[in-house]
Amino acid sequence: MTAPSLPLPTGNGDVRVREAFRQAGRRVLREPAVRVAHEARVAVAADLPGSEALQASLVDMLYACKPDPAALGAVLKRHGIPIRLAPFVFKALRRAVEAGERLPRVSSLATRWCLLVSPALDVPRRALLCGVDDSRALAARAEAAVRAGDTEAEQRFLDHCLGARDTLAFMLARRALARRGLALSARWAEVFAALQGEVT
Repeated sequence: MTAPSLPLPTGNGDVRVREAFRQAGRRVLREPAVRVAHEARVAVAADLPGSEALQASLVDMLYACKPDPAALGAVLKRHGIPIRLAPFVFKALRRAVEAGERLPRVSSLATRWCLLVSPALDVPRRALLCGVDDSRALAARAEAAVRAGDTEAEQRFLDHCLGARDTLAFMLARRALARRGLALSARWAEVFAALQGEVT
């Protein structure tokens, strides 16, 4: 089961940024070893919401480009990267840069936005079926649906969590609802029990 479709952005600015990101990706595919092409893709990815496109652009760059701790380290300091990425991701990328090592062709740091690096299979099953940004967006929508009393949307969300093993979305929504003091249906306990072995 895939993640329920997310609403497409409607702003012209966002469409332009996505088109620029695609163009930058095409250049990276044509010139995979050219650091300037990767830096341009990173810069455009920084204008996209979420962190997956930015992370993917950096992972592709650190795989394809010649190790250069000074130049690549400078890229990691731009565009708010240290606070945009998950701390463990930023630390792993920084370690690779400082060690002067390329990332491997298959990496647990890869996201679905990567062009040159493939995701490793030693990541949570959820990460193979839906991205972190999707999980966060789904959790926010599920919280709003439950607060509005939309039981149909709530059931679709729980079906998604079970089908995609999306523990991240489930735990984010559950925690947000618990903080608001909302009583959850018995189905939440059932889904929690089913996912419990995968919750880290």
